[in-house]
Amino acid sequence: MSLTPEEMAAFNKVKNTVKTIRAGYDTVCENIMATKKQLAELLLLPVPVADLKAAILDFVDASGGSYLSEGVKPAIIAFATNHMSGASVQLGEVGKPLGFQLLESAVIPSSGALSRAQLLTYSEKHQFNDMVLYAFFGELVKAGLSAVMDTMTDADFGYDKLHPAKIGTDRATRRAAIQAKQEQLAALQTKKTTLADNLRQLGVIV
Repeated sequence: MSLTPEEMAAFNKVKNTVKTIRAGYDTVCENIMATKKQLAELLLLPVPVADLKAAILDFVDASGGSYLSEGVKPAIIAFATNHMSGASVQLGEVGKPLGFQLLESAVIPSSGALSRAQLLTYSEKHQFNDMVLYAFFGELVKAGLSAVMDTMTDADFGYDKLHPAKIGTDRATRRAAIQAKQEQLAALQTKKTTLADNLRQLGVIV
């Protein structure tokens, strides 16, 4: 049975609508792939050498701060609350502040377990940890590192192995660009979902 002119017109209208939505859907999918590629490049491209040097100094601050909170602070708490006192403290006193007698013994060399307590390298007594220097002498460490890096060439940092086009922007610019691409990608994903729902309503599965 052939379609009436009205039915044929309606069919063609739906067909054209599906074609238009499908074209938009395919374009969005292509844009998603392109945006993901751009985002991957932003994440992987090296920064300029000057910003790499700055990042090394920032690492000192970040590592030092982390070490203070994760290593030194727990050590101070353990020292002050009878967790380092060994057999010289009753079990019920663990977790409470040091009593006068133990506190006095701690400051008298070799008079008890606490006099040998290690607060700065509490978490890694078996080896030296650079982060203790970062935590307490960060500015001196950074000054020393800066002096050394001032004597180094770009090649020392591996930049002689890169074409200039393969060096990206600095970190601040990069963070902003990454955030923009992530927002763009999220918007594209939302648009893709909407178009896919529209196609399903018209009987097309994507």
